Amino acid sequence: MPELSSPPLPPGPVPRQLSTVLAMLAFGLVIAALHLGRDILVPLALAALLGFVLDPLVSRLRRWRWPRWLAVGVVVSVTMGVLGATSLYLGSQLVGLAREVPAYQAAIQSKMRELRLTLARKGVVSEASRLFGVVEGELDATRRALDQPAAAGAAKTPMRVQVEPSPAPPVQALGDLLAPVVGPFLTAGLVLVFLVFILLGRNDLRDRVVRLTGGELHRMSDALEEAAQRVGRYLGAQLMVNLSYGLPLAAGLWLIGVPGALLWGLMAGVLRFVPYIGAAIAAIFPLTVAFAVEPGWNMVLWTLALVVTLELVINNLVEPWAYASSTGLSPLAVLLSAAFWIVVWGPIGLILATPITVCLVVLGRHLRPLRIFDLLLSNQPAFDASTTLHQRLLAGDVEDAIELACERVRAESAAAFYVDTALPALLLAEATPGFDRRAQVAAGMKLLLHDIEDDMSGQQAPRPAWLCIGGQSVLDSLAAEVLARALAAQGLQATAQQGAEGGPASIDALDLSGVDGVIVGWLGQAWSTPARNVCRRLRRRHPHLEIVVVAWRHDTAQDSQAKALSVGADAVVDSFDRLLQQLHAQAAGQAPASTPVERCEPIATASHEAAV
Repeated sequence: MPELSSPPLPPGPVPRQLSTVLAMLAFGLVIAALHLGRDILVPLALAALLGFVLDPLVSRLRRWRWPRWLAVGVVVSVTMGVLGATSLYLGSQLVGLAREVPAYQAAIQSKMRELRLTLARKGVVSEASRLFGVVEGELDATRRALDQPAAAGAAKTPMRVQVEPSPAPPVQALGDLLAPVVGPFLTAGLVLVFLVFILLGRNDLRDRVVRLTGGELHRMSDALEEAAQRVGRYLGAQLMVNLSYGLPLAAGLWLIGVPGALLWGLMAGVLRFVPYIGAAIAAIFPLTVAFAVEPGWNMVLWTLALVVTLELVINNLVEPWAYASSTGLSPLAVLLSAAFWIVVWGPIGLILATPITVCLVVLGRHLRPLRIFDLLLSNQPAFDASTTLHQRLLAGDVEDAIELACERVRAESAAAFYVDTALPALLLAEATPGFDRRAQVAAGMKLLLHDIEDDMSGQQAPRPAWLCIGGQSVLDSLAAEVLARALAAQGLQATAQQGAEGGPASIDALDLSGVDGVIVGWLGQAWSTPARNVCRRLRRRHPHLEIVVVAWRHDTAQDSQAKALSVGADAVVDSFDRLLQQLHAQAAGQAPASTPVERCEPIATASHEAAV
């Protein structure tokens, strides 16, 4: 009998280790491609950046019924004219200052002589020279001691041979001489060509990029639109910041008397487009000129004070206000992106780092394969407030949890913190596996509720008075305490006591004096049976007591009346809003349509329970 062969198994999922290796390999290949193709990619990125700036102007002309080719030609021509005029002005001013350098030679020599005499009088130069001489002598003696054994063991010292390179051909020498000059012009030409094609074919390029993502048209369209808006806002904010730095710097240098004040202000405004190092480079030029012009030190000190004051104002006041919502990047992401792109593309990467990172974050927000960029680089928190609070309590960081709670109370209100943050955190804790973990969260929540400043907890509200108790566990009791505080913040008189976690005796020991109703809550899913037992014990003591059951994990929108009848309560709700609606309705002597109108009688017999 022939042996039956089993059918081939379908291909399974890629193992996690293999997928990680493939992802790292793909990341390395992308970085290598970015570095090797920088001669083409850098002009393309610069053209795209200029396209973000100039496309609104082209769109404005298009709304005036201009043809696209004419609008693009006018915008590009005007832009190139402005850049060319600015470059010519900067070049002419620099040439003029270079011609005046010999006139500043006497002032420079006088200052250096004065500085040398001052240091000599204080003995700084002589002491430093003596120290360097001693160190040099010790290093020379150490070198000779190390060379002696080698010299004794060597039979003959080898002769050093130096190979002289052959002179380069004239054509190659000319190319090496012109390369530093021709390179920037070639890059500028590529940027111009790419810019014209990007502006002319904007719609076609957008459609192709959307098609490349796999067909989610609405997501990719929203991502491109948001990226364009964010980059445009960032560049506009950066232009405003640079103007607010360059114009006051030019005016201040003019008042101080530094030659070329307008030139240095313009250069400072342009160089500040280069993050981190642009401002430092821009400050060197006016300080150098102030040092060379005046024999004394007043101009240098006034210039230094002006630069430091402007930096403090711009960095601490103007930039935080201007960049508050323009990029959506975390400060660490800005630093990491600058370091990455300067390694990959050199100094020009500093200019392109923030816009490229903004685009990656926006794409990660809309496209699942790129979600890692939004998660790692965005300034949005990784979790919502309730999840963050639960994580802090689960990790035992009670102090951080208390600080987070106080921030939420100050930012919104105590009621909003209890309803939107504390109660969802307790729901997450109830679903956490492991008794020890739940106990740790409960202990941390007790400390948090004890330390949090609740300004509304002491306010007295009119009757009716409600008693909140937990249905089964310690977490239920904590939820009851949070619920009581939230109700008190809403103007209802509510208190909390230990609930059913102490057993049936704790239900019988409740102090119900002056209480019009009891609110019993369960965080878990298995709540109906214990709710029936708690309601039965409460009905035996006070048959006409209002009882509201809060089942946080059960959707009671459709069958709240049936659930209330089945457990013996007056109402069953599943959220704070429905509970608040129920309590206000009962206070007004009414009942919402979603809750039972007539009071349930006490469940006394098993036959009645079976009938229900």
